[in-house]
Amino acid sequence: MQKAEQIWGAYAQSMQEQNENWKNLLADDVTFTGPAAKAIGKAEYIKTTEDFFGMVRGAEMKRYVANDNLVATEVAIQVATPSGNVITLDMSEFYEIKDNKIQSVKVHYDAQEFRKEFGINKI
Repeated sequence: MQKAEQIWGAYAQSMQEQNENWKNLLADDVTFTGPAAKAIGKAEYIKTTEDFFGMVRGAEMKRYVANDNLVATEVAIQVATPSGNVITLDMSEFYEIKDNKIQSVKVHYDAQEFRKEFGINKI
């Protein structure tokens, strides 16, 4: 069994290279929870992630820590908004790994500016 850091590392590398391999690292019943979106199941997670990454203009990994089944990251992501602005989201992400698959992703950031820019009241 691979360590969480290895699974997450392969996922992050695939995202950076913009290939499809990251999808193979998701559990069928993966969940995503964030301040502006939620997803249950692999298909919904993939759609939510692809929609979000269509807006991403840059990212900087600040740091991460990992243990046997959890990876926590701190990352700054630049996101293009419908008005043409680019905002920076300082995110904390928590990836839970089970049976060599990403089981859940929880993302935390101050969503006030994001919601304002995208016209989202709440989820």
